[in-house]
Amino acid sequence: MHLYNRGSSFYVVVNVPCDLIPIYRKKQIWVSLRTKDKKIANIRSAMIISKLDHQFLIERQKMSVFKNAHIRFTLDYNGMPRPQGTSNYNDVQIEHCALDFCIEKTEKELPDLSKDFSTLQYYKNLHDEYVLAYRNNDFHLVQDAVDIYIASHKMLTPTKECLPVFLKSFMLAYIQYLEMAINYLQGAELKCPTHLRPQMFSYEQTSSVAPYSIKIPAQTEVYKKPNLTLSELVKVYNGEASRHNISEAQKDKINKRIDTINLLLNNKKIRDITADDLQELVYLVQFLPPRLNKTEAYSNIQKIIEYGKKHPENCISDKTASDYIQNLKTLFAWAYKRKYIKENPIDEIDIPVFETTKTTAKYQSFTVQQLQTIFHSDFYSKHWDNNRQRRSFFWIGLLGLYTGARLNEICQLQFDDIQEEDGIKFISINENDGKHVKTKAGIRKIPIHQELIKLGFLEFVNFMKKQSPTKNKRIFMDLEPNTRGELSAQPSKWFGKLLDSLGLKDKGLVFHSFRHTVRTILRNNNCPIDRVQRLCGWEGSNSLSEHYGTISIKVLADEINGKLVYEGLFTY
Repeated sequence: MHLYNRGSSFYVVVNVPCDLIPIYRKKQIWVSLRTKDKKIANIRSAMIISKLDHQFLIERQKMSVFKNAHIRFTLDYNGMPRPQGTSNYNDVQIEHCALDFCIEKTEKELPDLSKDFSTLQYYKNLHDEYVLAYRNNDFHLVQDAVDIYIASHKMLTPTKECLPVFLKSFMLAYIQYLEMAINYLQGAELKCPTHLRPQMFSYEQTSSVAPYSIKIPAQTEVYKKPNLTLSELVKVYNGEASRHNISEAQKDKINKRIDTINLLLNNKKIRDITADDLQELVYLVQFLPPRLNKTEAYSNIQKIIEYGKKHPENCISDKTASDYIQNLKTLFAWAYKRKYIKENPIDEIDIPVFETTKTTAKYQSFTVQQLQTIFHSDFYSKHWDNNRQRRSFFWIGLLGLYTGARLNEICQLQFDDIQEEDGIKFISINENDGKHVKTKAGIRKIPIHQELIKLGFLEFVNFMKKQSPTKNKRIFMDLEPNTRGELSAQPSKWFGKLLDSLGLKDKGLVFHSFRHTVRTILRNNNCPIDRVQRLCGWEGSNSLSEHYGTISIKVLADEINGKLVYEGLFTY
């Protein structure tokens, strides 16, 4: 046994015993331990080795039972001719196939068994392994059996909807076959089965079981809720009344993550998802790219994952991987609470601790020198042209500088949001006409800074209003919303490119840095904290003094004009 660190994860490497190489067809088995922590890797490797040792024992027992063990691996069912197309088999048809499969195995294999201790022990171990898998809703052990049966009988391929029923039915049929083998090896008379059993029976029981007509419906638990895919379920979850305060952008982000997880799980229904499926998923998520094209993902998700394994430097961060898993945990917990599932399989898996403690770049305030670099650049020197989009970007940057408003708050401004009270022109940040404000405190009035008035902002608004079609209400009418309905995507990219072109490439410098800059300057110039909060739309503390009375627009105008000052930035 060896431990190898491949950068993204530790791997345990186990040498296959020489006598088992013809069966495994390789000399080593590599297993990802899904962790970068060596201590955890050592613990998990011990569990993997124990499991492999058990498998080696089973294979050696098979070799003693079946003298020509290699025959079991020579059947190429993928190469068998079969009819083209799929069929959605019903429960009775599936039961008939499973019974036929059980009879075939009984007739072909059991009469030739030698009744010795090693053969009996092999079948008991195999029985225990299949029963344990069945109880964990893990039916992958009979996947090959189903494929071989379908191919050898020239049947149409089962649809995705009925394949889980096929697997479950064949699993019970295989367990029944193993129980008959054990009873036969212990001296019972060998008889072919005439019906499928409705549940697992221990091999100590006799065959005096009441006949069973239709198996699958009797085995299916009754649920009041439909069995949905994760993509379908997350839409129900996000439609809950308790989530009405969550922004559409946040809901869309969660939907996209769950859609990706749904692809990795092959669109399984939630009640068909096993702990093993989720354990594998936790491992695969870390190899997703930061930006996943939805159309490409539908057809090439496996290729995308394989590429990520080879190029971990191009994959999502540990924090994003952790967010994927957290969204999934939350959805499963909600599904369990709402009785879509009766057990939560995610509770059974080992979730690694993603390294999210690395120092990440936080938003920074701009220095005066950096602001000079931005607002003395060619873009701000040559803004007066006929390109309305360039004019919009020009004023969006200045509004960030002199209001501290969020980018989306600025982009969704309408002509009616430029108002006047007590002779003071101000910008109204509100939720009228479908506009979105992040918090309740974000609904506010921001006096228009005298520097914006000097630079011609009000003239720009009047100019755009004259050019505006009657139905348009937005000042920055040329901004196109993205798929989430956000108007801020275009100016955000523009501003990022502008900073890069000016050599301001620090990851902490973004449009949101204007908001931090405004707060810093106001506080450094002794602006009272309650007025800073009122101007910028931050939640205040819970003290009663902040819940009574108002601050007049004149006082706010005095604060913003007298204390939000950038010395030497503009000259007239």
